[in-house]
This record gives sequence, C-alpha cells and structure tokens, in this order.
Amino acid sequence: MRTRRGESDGGEPAARLGGSVEWLLILFVFAASGAWPVPDLNETVYLTKARHAADPTWAQGDFFLETPDAHGVFYLLMGPIAAAMPLEQTAWIGRIIGWASLALGFRHAIVPLLCSSWARVVAAAVFALALRNTTAAGEWVIGGCEAKVDAWAFVLGGLGEVARGRFAWAVCLCGAATAFHPIVGGWALVATAASWLATGRPAASEGRGLAAVLVIMGLLLAGAGVVPALGLTAGVGAEVRAEATRIYVVERLSHHLLPRTFADGMLARHVLAIAAWWLLHRLVPASAARGRIAAFTLAAIGLSLTGCVIAVAEPWAPAAVYGLLRYYWFRLGDVAVPFALATTVAALLEDEMLCSRVVGVRPVLVRGFAVAVLLLDLAVQSLHWPLPGRTGLAPRSDSKVAAAAWAEICDWTRDHTPANACFLTPRATTSFTWRTGRREVVSWKNSPQDAASLIEWRRRIVDCFSRNGSLVEMERSTASLGADRLQTVASRYGADHAIVPLDAPLVDAIRGERLHANGVYAVYRLTQP
Repeated sequence: MRTRRGESDGGEPAARLGGSVEWLLILFVFAASGAWPVPDLNETVYLTKARHAADPTWAQGDFFLETPDAHGVFYLLMGPIAAAMPLEQTAWIGRIIGWASLALGFRHAIVPLLCSSWARVVAAAVFALALRNTTAAGEWVIGGCEAKVDAWAFVLGGLGEVARGRFAWAVCLCGAATAFHPIVGGWALVATAASWLATGRPAASEGRGLAAVLVIMGLLLAGAGVVPALGLTAGVGAEVRAEATRIYVVERLSHHLLPRTFADGMLARHVLAIAAWWLLHRLVPASAARGRIAAFTLAAIGLSLTGCVIAVAEPWAPAAVYGLLRYYWFRLGDVAVPFALATTVAALLEDEMLCSRVVGVRPVLVRGFAVAVLLLDLAVQSLHWPLPGRTGLAPRSDSKVAAAAWAEICDWTRDHTPANACFLTPRATTSFTWRTGRREVVSWKNSPQDAASLIEWRRRIVDCFSRNGSLVEMERSTASLGADRLQTVASRYGADHAIVPLDAPLVDAIRGERLHANGVYAVYRLTQP
C-alpha cells in the first residue's frame, strides 16, 4: 500500500527489500559515527550498574553501584547479558541493538518526508554530522550502550508517527522512551502534545477507542521511568534536595544544564543551525508531514528558550533556578534541530528544480559536492573504528589517562588482588570498576542520581582530591595530599589498596607495600593504622 510522497509500508516484496537496504545503510552510517573502542564514555556507568543489578556479588559494596537510579528498565534488560558474558561483549551487543533501533526509528521518521532512498540515506549522514556539530548543550544520540540510545530510538519512531498524524501511536512510543530515560521521553511527550495542538488537534485516525488505549499505554510506560526518578529525591529534607540540586547543576553537569558554562561557540552554532533549518523549511514544498515535524521542532526550541529564560534569573533566585534547570531543557532541542535540518537539506537536494533555483548550479554538482563532504566525514570517523589489527586506539573513557598503562594496571589488579578489595584511584579515571570488578571509594564520572548519595559523593570527592573544599583545581591523586591525608581517607572509607600515578607529588611517602608498577601507575597495599 502506497501513501503520500512515495511512502511504502512494505506491502510489496520489492518495497520490503528496498526498505531493508535503506535500514542497513542507515545502520552503517550510525555505526560509523558511534564505533569507538570499548568502553565508551557512559558504558562504564551503565553497564557496570547493569551487571551489579543482575549480580549483586560483583563489586559488592561499591559506593556508586549500590546507589539508587532511574534507569531500571535498561538494567532489567541488559543486566542478565552483562552478568553472563564479559562487559566488552555486552557493550558490542548493546551497541548493535541500539544502532539498529536508531536506524529503524530514523527511517520510520523520514519516510513521510522524503521520496527517494538515496535522500533518506543522505539525511541520516547529515543527521549524524549535525549531531556532532550543532548542539547547544552537547547532547548526543549515536553512541555506546546506554539507556539514552534506546530512548532516542523510540523518540524517532514517535516522530514518524507525528509526521503521519498518528499522535496516539506517537504518545505510546514516547512513553516507551520515557520508560528507558525519563528526561528524553518526557520532553518528547511534551513536544508531541504541542505538535498535536498546533496542527488543530486532528481526530485520531486509529479511532477513538484504540487511540485512548494507546495513550493510556504510553502513560503507563512513561510511569515506569518517571516514578523511580521521582523517588530519587524522596525521603530527604528540603535543604538536602537543594544542596544536591546545586551540586548536580553547578558542579557536576553544568556543561549540559547551565547555559553560562556551555563551551564557547556551542550556543551560537546551535542558533545558526536553527536559522538554516527555518530558511530551508520555508523553501521546500509544504506538506502536512513537514508541518507536524516543524511544530515538534519549534516546541523543542521553545523548551530550550525556556531554559535560557530560567537561567537568566540565577543571580536573584539560584535555588529555584537550579531546581528547574536540572531537567535538561536543552536536550530535546539538541536532537530535534539536527533532525529537522538533516531532513530539509535532503529535501532540497532531492528536488531538482528547487536545488537549481536556490543554489544556482546544476543539481548533479550540488549533490556530488554534498556526497563528497559526507564521504569525507565518514573517512574522518573511520579513524576511530577499532578494526582488527589496528593498535594504539584508546577508548574515550580513558582519554584523560595514559590509556595503555591504565589498562595494564587494571588487568594486573583484576588478576592479583582480592575480589573484596577497595581502592583509592586517580581522579581522572573512569573505567576502574569496569576493568577490574573491584570497588572504589569514589569516581568523578560515577556520580549518583539520588539526592542523599550525591551529597555523599561530593564529600568523598573533596576528601580524596580537594585541598580547600571546592571542586576546582583538585589534585590528581589522594597521595598528592600527603601520607596522613591518604591514611585518613583510606580508614574513613575502608580502602585497603590504592592506584597512584608515579609522578604524583609525595608518592614516595605512601605507607604501604608497592605490589606492582608499570612506569606510569603503581598498585599499593595500604598499611592499616
């Protein structure tokens, strides 16, 4: 059965085959962008939590792993896999599932917007490029194995339903996204409702009965993510909640939440992307599907503007501002704008008359140039692919350490220390528990989600690395604060081992036995007082 603008739901074998080829090509584009060495940035957080959730004896007693979290659906699904096989294999399984789901959701979203297969693949490539270069708050979609990737796949599927005017199905899919990640799916639900209102509240094409069932199902699915998230601040006083929120917004994740701390140029390039999309949107032929996607995108931009307005009030009401900014007002816009830009760029390239009129040269030349740019981007991305035989590539999770030496010291620790050992580790490390299965006192990357634990996390960070009680200009290692400080911290948190950079100040004053060293790091068994 064929619908508008060449859309095919796969009723014919040729159409199904063509759709499968498109999906595979989009999958390749996304995999090319996200195929970094394992473990990637957030895999050290999500997959260690998943394994511990399925097997509480693994790294038992680790401070971070035993704190509450809001991504129980992800841990429920990935935990058994993480407990049954090495985390490296689990990561690749989760990545492939995530990329395949994103490709499926993306293709579903763009079929009503673009006629040709080549334009849809080009849109996927532009989307991947725009995600890396046009965000305001550093949000990303195509990456490692974590709950957010699966949530975005459902949001893209929901966008496809928005484009088709099937808003009840969109609510259901965005509800599923919320179950995986409350913020990602929750804001998508808001934008879906805004698109429905902006397009005149069309009657449900599915019929009122089915539409009601789908909406209720979506809200129930959303509850599976929202209810645990609300529980993260339950049972604590207002002062504790306020302090935890300040830590979260100002000290730990300001680069995603607080506009005044965003990296230089990010807001400007995001605004330029919005302007480029809007100009192209006004040029390409209008359609109901494009109108609905535009309404969704404008709603996402409205959320970002709301976040900016809230942030302006920080000097006068900081507690209230932080309490609102913790909800990631810029997250949906960081994805909706690249999606809208990618689809309108592809629509311009697809329309020969429009392409010739706007650019002023033959369409074949414009298309050739665009494809050349995208192939060049693909070549650049290929530099980080962990292909067989390629050496010297470091995971992004180890970008702030001597990666090879760090991996070696962790392998030794895994093989030669007791399973119940507790470690003090350097501040910049993120993959210690992933690589060793041992617990650590604290890690900067592994910050808890609940209010009480977040305050405890800050206390541990200060005790281990800070001279003055702040979270700026901290030391790389607890050993740099002196032997007495290291001994006090180790006793306070039950640490019996430490991994220390050999070039850290005062490393020779450590009271304990050096068990192993590799020229960059050393493992110590600490002497108990």
